[in-house]
Amino acid sequence: MGQCCAPGHRQPFLTHHNTAEIFKQFDTNGNGELEATELRSFFKQAFPETELSETEMNDLVTQFDTDQNGTIGLNELQAFLRCYEPWTKTIQRKTALLVIDVQNDFITGTLAVQNSDSIVKVINEIRDQFDCVVISYDWHPQDHCSFVESANDGKLKIKETGSVGSFKAFNQVTLLADDDRAEHAQMLYPRHCVQKSWGSECHKDLVVKPQDMSVYKGQKANIDSYSAFFDNCKANDTGLTKQLEDAGVTDVYCCGLVFDICVKSSALHGAENGFRVSVIEDACKPLSESEVEPTKKLLAEAGVKVMSSSKATEEVKQIGGGKMALKEFVESVKPHKRAAALHKSETLSSHCPAAR
Repeated sequence: MGQCCAPGHRQPFLTHHNTAEIFKQFDTNGNGELEATELRSFFKQAFPETELSETEMNDLVTQFDTDQNGTIGLNELQAFLRCYEPWTKTIQRKTALLVIDVQNDFITGTLAVQNSDSIVKVINEIRDQFDCVVISYDWHPQDHCSFVESANDGKLKIKETGSVGSFKAFNQVTLLADDDRAEHAQMLYPRHCVQKSWGSECHKDLVVKPQDMSVYKGQKANIDSYSAFFDNCKANDTGLTKQLEDAGVTDVYCCGLVFDICVKSSALHGAENGFRVSVIEDACKPLSESEVEPTKKLLAEAGVKVMSSSKATEEVKQIGGGKMALKEFVESVKPHKRAAALHKSETLSSHCPAAR
C-alpha cells in the first residue's frame, strides 16, 4: 500500500509534517482550537482545486465537528492532513502493529516481568495481519538516569545527595533541571537494556523481519523515555510519528512491555498525535497487576480501545486497506482529544511536571 494521498492533489503547504505551523496560521484567535469559521478558511485554502459549494462546505465542517462544539484540536487536524482524500471525500486507512520493548531484560533479565515470554507467541501469530510492524527498543547508555546504579555511583544530579550509595531499586529521586528538561521525579530501576547488550536484544523467539521499522527510546542519559513517541519530558521526539506518517499509517495497535507504563504512555502519545489507537491486552504484560484496571480506565477516557488479539485481527481484516468516511473517522479519533490532558495529569513517577 502506498501513501494515502495521491500526488498533485495536496497543496505544497499541506503536509502532515508542518501541521502545527498550519494550525497556528488558521488559529487566528490563538485559543488552541480551530473554530468553525477558522476551519472554513482552512478548507478553502486547503482544497482550491475542489470547488465546494456553500452547502458542501457546511457539510464538511459539520462532519468534522462531530460533537458540535464548534472547534477541532491539533490532533484531529493531524489525522485529517495525513490521509483525507478530497477527491473521494474519504480517509485511506493503513494499520501498524507497535511492538514495545519485548527485550531480554524485561523477560528474563534484570527487570524481568513474570510470564512475559508468553506474549511472544501471541505477537508472532498476529504480526503479519498488519500493514506494517514497528519494533520499539529501550536503548539506554551505561549511566542512564533511570538506573539505581547511576544514582549510587553519584553520577546523577539529584536533590537527595545525602542518600547517595544507599538507594534501592524502585526508590524515587528528584533529577535537577538541566538545559534539556525541567526538574522532575525519577523512579530508579536496576540497570537494563544497555545499548548493544544482550539485555537490549529482542527475545530470541520474537519474529523480527528486515522490512520492520524500528524506534529507539531512552538514548539520552539525562531523560527516561516510557513512550515510543517522546521522552518523559517531551523534550525529544523519537521519530516514530514521522515514520508512521511516511508509511501512511492511520491506525496504531500497541502491544508489548509493560502494559501499565510504556504501552500506556505510547498509546496516549499516539492518540495525542492524531492516530486511531488501540491496545492489544493479551499481547501485553503489566509490571503491576494492581495497575491494570486503572490503566484501562485511563485509556478508555482517552478514547483508546483495549481489546484481545482476536478482536484486533478481526478489526484489521475489516480495515483491509479500505477507506472510511470522514465523519466515521473523525468520530473515532475525536475522543483522543483528551489524551494530552490525561497524560499531563498522570502520576507516572519519572514524568516531569510538564509532561504529566
